[in-house]
Amino acid sequence: MSRSDPSCGGSPYFNLSIAPTLPVQSFRGGDWEAEGTERATGGTGDRYSMWSSTDGSTVYIQGTTGVALASAFHWYLKYYCKCSLSWLGDQLCLPEEHPYVEPIEMQSPYQYGYYMNTCTFGYSTVWWTWDRWEQEIDWMAMNGVNLPLAFIGQEYVWQNVWLLLGIPPDELHDFFGGPAFLPWQRMGNEDGWPSPLPQSWILKQHDLQVQILERMRSFNMKPILPAFAGHVPAALKSHYPDADVTQLVSWSPGFNGTYFLDPFDPLFATIGSLMIKELEDTYGTDSFYSCDPFNEEIPPSNDTAYLSQVSSTIYSSMATTDPNAVWVLQGWFLVYGYGFWGPAQAEAFLSAVDNSKMLMLDLWAEVSPIWNTGMFFGKPFIWNMLHNFGGRPGMYAVLDAVATGPPTALAQTTSNIVGTGYTPEAIETNPVVYDLMSEMHWRSTAPDLDTWIADYAVRRYGYDSANIKQAWALLQNSIFACHTSQGGPNGIIAGARPDLEISIVGCCANMQLYWDPVDICNAWSLLLAESDSLADQPAYGNDVVQVALQALANIMTGYHDNLVSAFQSGDLEAFEDLAQKITSIITDMDTLLATQEIYLLGKWLSDAKGWATDEAEALAYQYNARLQVTIWGYPLTPLNDYAYKMWAGLTKSFHMSRWQTFVDSLRPFVGNPGLWDHEEYLQQVGEVERLWTTMTDDDSYPDQIVGSSVQVAQSMFDKYWEQC
Repeated sequence: MSRSDPSCGGSPYFNLSIAPTLPVQSFRGGDWEAEGTERATGGTGDRYSMWSSTDGSTVYIQGTTGVALASAFHWYLKYYCKCSLSWLGDQLCLPEEHPYVEPIEMQSPYQYGYYMNTCTFGYSTVWWTWDRWEQEIDWMAMNGVNLPLAFIGQEYVWQNVWLLLGIPPDELHDFFGGPAFLPWQRMGNEDGWPSPLPQSWILKQHDLQVQILERMRSFNMKPILPAFAGHVPAALKSHYPDADVTQLVSWSPGFNGTYFLDPFDPLFATIGSLMIKELEDTYGTDSFYSCDPFNEEIPPSNDTAYLSQVSSTIYSSMATTDPNAVWVLQGWFLVYGYGFWGPAQAEAFLSAVDNSKMLMLDLWAEVSPIWNTGMFFGKPFIWNMLHNFGGRPGMYAVLDAVATGPPTALAQTTSNIVGTGYTPEAIETNPVVYDLMSEMHWRSTAPDLDTWIADYAVRRYGYDSANIKQAWALLQNSIFACHTSQGGPNGIIAGARPDLEISIVGCCANMQLYWDPVDICNAWSLLLAESDSLADQPAYGNDVVQVALQALANIMTGYHDNLVSAFQSGDLEAFEDLAQKITSIITDMDTLLATQEIYLLGKWLSDAKGWATDEAEALAYQYNARLQVTIWGYPLTPLNDYAYKMWAGLTKSFHMSRWQTFVDSLRPFVGNPGLWDHEEYLQQVGEVERLWTTMTDDDSYPDQIVGSSVQVAQSMFDKYWEQC
């Protein structure tokens, strides 16, 4: 891996390469090098040591695995070179001379470092090519990940399994869904949305998975592959009419219930064993398998004997082919279980498999931990930070819970914690909390957050100033200190379906602030005070955009409230003035977002079409891409805006058109609010939303940045500061 920082002149200044076998692993950068050693004894986690040569010209690192070596290198960059790596801007200006390292030795108290959520493969990685995947795997290694979820390319294997059972590919068109929605098809939530899945996609994803697994294993990671959980295609019923197949209740309005094969049916074990064999033949295996039979679904029966048999049969279907199989199970069903999973049901399901053969993921431990409820019944578990749902925008974190959660679990000897991890539904957001979570894999006690944040601010920008530290202290104690148990950041009103009252964006982004908007405005001012020194720093540019967007969102909330008041009171002049202000601020948000590539709708659409082999596929992928970031499923249903984004292009088209529809529907009834037909408006705006998802005007959305983040943020500050 090589990285360069344009603010340091743009030339590559370190290279990282790790050989695939121990003990000859090594990586070099300039005059420093690191060499791998055999695994040390006496600890459960990866271990490394680091020191400088006597003359200080070379820094040496030794480690037990490729992940240990890469993590050590990351620690060196952070705490000796004062550098920072993140999805949203790197700061990699190395000192002229290598900082001297007194001999240190570190060992993780955790056996496993887990990464990814089944949904991440839809919300974030779906359109990635190998170049982006290679960067992410390097990021994993440098952040202690040795147990990553590896979920792409499985349709290739499933297609082979169903063919061996007599079901040809043309009978799977209503089973496999579109690329952007495959995670929920894989979990058995829905089938064939939106279909069909092109064969070219299946073949290309197979090839990509081969590259991904090779790279992961070169770091000594143990990739987790999928196993059979009981979800079957409808076509199975025609080929096996005696099979005990149940159609489950609908997961969400508009979607038909999916089909579940009863574990008591002998065909269940046959399919499960075939899947593991085909996986081994296609990709090899490290004996870790993900399997979630009831993810956001209700089992057909709450009988404890039945649930025990389900669990036992699922594991047996893995172990028949791979006796070393370890079942990796998301604990999400215990959080999102509709009241179904009482202690008796959970114990029956979990206790049917030996503790050494099951590994639980405490998926949302920073907000809703399961490990301390007793509902894991002695199973080893990994403490995970979920952080983000659907890639919804906004600044947000629970930093204190991340800092204290793993050490608290570690200190309780009965907790059976064996790892830490990250389980975001989407990534590339709020890098500060991921930087902290990365460190918790190597810490057994919580850091002092005030000190840690001050140091982080210096590392992130490569610049030490009172303004920067004060800005980050404000963020730390406000927007990064959520204690409301909400699912991610507050909603940004520009991204909401407009209405007279907006208490939530979509299903889940709460509009009730848990932080003081004044703190955000002051942080914005303090950050911009250092713009002369940091204007070319990529991380700084991203951060001023995010803080500015949050400030503008708060201002627009006031516009909306005043618009509604003018509508109800009959003040047409004020109504028109506020309507114009709403149009203007949405336009300004779009201009601001256009300065960062990560926030470009055009890039998302271009990446999607890049997988197409013909025009029909290009149109299908474009529809997938548009659908996911807007209405998700069917119009005017609860999933609308679940994964909404604030992206340039999306904001000025989709979001703007909804607000214009709203204002136009209100205008004839200013002063007569009782005559406004809310249901008629919903039908109008629902049709606006649906039509946008079918448009093919992708070329009108730039996939390259426009303007300077710092300059645009400053202009917005000058325009809106008095309202902040």
